[in-house]
Amino acid sequence: MPKYLLDIAYDGSNYSGWQWQDNAPSVQAQMLRAFAAIDCPGVKVEGASRTDAGVHAIGQCAHVLLDRPWVESSLLLALNANLPDDIAVQRVRAAPEGFHARFHSRGKRYVYRCVVSRVRPAIGRQYFHWVRRSVDVAAMRRAAACLVGQHDFAAFTTNPGYPRKRGTVRTLQRVHVIRTARGFDFTVQGSGFLYNMVRVLAGSLLEVGNGNRPEGWIAEVLASRDRRQAGATLPPNGLFLLQVLYAPDLSPAGVDPGLLVADDADAE
Repeated sequence: MPKYLLDIAYDGSNYSGWQWQDNAPSVQAQMLRAFAAIDCPGVKVEGASRTDAGVHAIGQCAHVLLDRPWVESSLLLALNANLPDDIAVQRVRAAPEGFHARFHSRGKRYVYRCVVSRVRPAIGRQYFHWVRRSVDVAAMRRAAACLVGQHDFAAFTTNPGYPRKRGTVRTLQRVHVIRTARGFDFTVQGSGFLYNMVRVLAGSLLEVGNGNRPEGWIAEVLASRDRRQAGATLPPNGLFLLQVLYAPDLSPAGVDPGLLVADDADAE
């Protein structure tokens, strides 16, 4: 049975997130309907990241096992013809036996986008967080430097509503605060993320940018492992899943068996 890896983009505004829910619309449910429409009913579309309600994706990935081979370009066109306008498959690739879109990911990249303006932006507010007063981007950048590396990020996550299986230690390879024409982007790359972790990190750094906290405060919060010490969880509309990282050949070999458990990772 052939397996395919799908690169998917979507506007999360109208969805409860990636994951199927019985009583709310989801991106995964729309993908399943699209497969049913092309005579592939009953398939499982396994996503790499369980993005939360209102979160967008430029580079979500998912794998699917089909009962017959498809020409990759034909499968891409067929799926997009049966998806709503706010979801699009960007690419279809053949995947090796044993490959899993989530468990064989080597990392993910997210961006949280903010627009800084005294006047309320009238257009596109579903794609960024509005910050009402000027911020010190350089101070935020310096404060964020302590987040790179392996740390216990318990202070920068919220309760996922179910027991965690892997604890709260994660590794971030890259953390950047980038000035843009309209505000700033907070971009982060890591091997895994906790529930709402990116949004809490962004909210905490914004406290520094607004001058409410000193630059060293972020390191203090990190060391505290206490969620009550950190900043607010920013709204989901500013968050985008940029990319899911894999080995060049999508090889599933050498995966840590400890990763093969369901937990709250990447439930942004």
